[in-house]
Amino acid sequence: MQGVGPGSVLGGRYAVTLRTSEGAHHERWRANDHTLEREVVLVCFPAGASVAPAALDAARRAAGIEDPRLVRVLDVGTDQGVGFIVEEPLTGAVPLSHLLQSGGLAADEVRRLTGEAATALDKATHRGLHHLALSPSSVLRMPDGAVKVRGLATEAALTDADRLSDERASRADAVGLVKIAYAGLTARWPMVAVDDGLIPAGSPVGLEPAPTIVGGVAAPSEIAVGVPNDLDLICRMTLGSGRRGPVSPGDLALQIAPWPAEMATSDGATGMRLRARDDHESLEPTRVMPSVGAGVGAAGIAGAAAAGAVAGDGGSGVGGAGDGGQHDTVFFDRVGDEGADRSVTATQASGDRLPGGIAAAGAAAAGVAGAIGDRVGSFARAAADKAAARAAERRASRDGDLDDFDGEDIGLVDALDEAPTTRLEPPVPVFGRDAPEAPSGTQSRIALAIVGVLVIVALVIGVSNVMKIGQHDGSAAPAVTVTKTRTPTSTAVPSQTTQAPPTTTEAPPAAPVSVVGGKSFDPEDGNEADQNVKLTYDGDLSTEWRSRWYGSSTFNGKKDGVGVLLDLSAPTVVKEVELVLGAKQDVTVYVTDSGSTDSLDGAQEVGSKKGAQGTVVIKAGGELKPASKVLVFVTKAAPAEAANHYRAQISEVTVR
Repeated sequence: MQGVGPGSVLGGRYAVTLRTSEGAHHERWRANDHTLEREVVLVCFPAGASVAPAALDAARRAAGIEDPRLVRVLDVGTDQGVGFIVEEPLTGAVPLSHLLQSGGLAADEVRRLTGEAATALDKATHRGLHHLALSPSSVLRMPDGAVKVRGLATEAALTDADRLSDERASRADAVGLVKIAYAGLTARWPMVAVDDGLIPAGSPVGLEPAPTIVGGVAAPSEIAVGVPNDLDLICRMTLGSGRRGPVSPGDLALQIAPWPAEMATSDGATGMRLRARDDHESLEPTRVMPSVGAGVGAAGIAGAAAAGAVAGDGGSGVGGAGDGGQHDTVFFDRVGDEGADRSVTATQASGDRLPGGIAAAGAAAAGVAGAIGDRVGSFARAAADKAAARAAERRASRDGDLDDFDGEDIGLVDALDEAPTTRLEPPVPVFGRDAPEAPSGTQSRIALAIVGVLVIVALVIGVSNVMKIGQHDGSAAPAVTVTKTRTPTSTAVPSQTTQAPPTTTEAPPAAPVSVVGGKSFDPEDGNEADQNVKLTYDGDLSTEWRSRWYGSSTFNGKKDGVGVLLDLSAPTVVKEVELVLGAKQDVTVYVTDSGSTDSLDGAQEVGSKKGAQGTVVIKAGGELKPASKVLVFVTKAAPAEAANHYRAQISEVTVR
């Protein structure tokens, strides 16, 4: 991009160092912030491009959302014909597109990545912001497993895709997240356009497109193994011909919850356990030969579990009754664990590695006895001794030369044939042996007497209250003072009368009227952030509707003003309107029955304020006719911190 390169300085503080990616409309660079002495990321694009103002505004609005799963926007600006957005650095982060280079991820990890991203975008949806350009490069995984989503609102603005209504944009993000889940499960990208083609389908770099079938793409379960039924069904419904499925990111998060709190420890393809973040011990392989599986059975499984072994195929090859144990299984024993040490020691007791079933049987039997210990009793100990003795006999018969071993194997069943038939030791009781003594006869009678007295007292109170039903308590009713007026005469003395308290003539305070909907009001363009109008009546003072940026407070001299047109629950005689404004503006309030957004014809003026800021109450100057809509019209926009930046902004509207 012209004006950006290694050594360039933007905004007087950001020194560009290295370009990390390049898109159709923007580039992403690493840079150093000389003011705060930190590394940052710059998203650069031509400041003269038609999408530049929308991208800068989207970045400013995205900066107001606090969520650890969203990449933070630190600054925005333009310099030397280059518009730039400053993002936090993500040291060590890996995009999902890179994670999928070696194949799909584990289903639990896909569920976690998708769920965390959906939760973050759901929070942004409540502030009127959407992503609309989701791809595997938009979702990143940090070294500690944390999930980050970048490009909120800005990616859509840079690609000119932010043209959808709030409802359709939420649906588009939900479909984009389902496509992310599909890619995570299959390492393929579904070439499906979002929202009837307004967001075109495109294959991310490095991912093959998903195979297509009649009405959509093939289901994940037809491409990969181990796909959970719920994820498979959501992908079928959302990416199929019916175009059903979740309607928003929050809806998707509810459908796939719950998900693991931490990063998955399996690679999803082979089931091999991955090293945990705090796992500093080395992993040593111990191979169990096929002939041993038939005899290991339940005792072998217990010994392997106690030794800290993790089977690559989920343990299906360890002598289970289902397959006869005829699998070539690899266990990874963690060196340093007590049970694993015993297993390896038993296997290598002769100083040389033993071949075939002798080494495996000795390791399995010793692992059983060493890991469970005295709790199992003499049964397992005898099995271990027998296996070791048989191994020693065979070594002695071959004078220590194992090269001509004839392949005769020994299973754990053979080792247990001559074991004594001793019973297992009983488990430790849950409770102590000393049970509390039963209460004596005297104690029982006292307890029954107390319960009887309480029952009698309750009955007496209940009967007394029932008898009083329908009777008044005898107290005198409050006296009513009647004021009589007598016309005095010359010979009669007027009787004394009790004066009634003066009555008030003030009208009761006006009651609030419900606002049930609304849209922006722009006589020239017809649309000023319609999706954010609901923020003016959501009851949250921290949210607000904002118009686009203008170069002057009079809307560049091309408009009389912009505002919001709110729908009331029923035609109402409006007496006052309370506004909460975040900056100084000139506002005029009207009531009308017209739904037009480009004309004030027929509107009744409630009142106006100049330089209004904070909480402002505008009362009607006279009796108005019932109306079903209220128009808050900003005729002079509020200035921003940046030069030549003005816009209308309304936090809350209350109609009474």
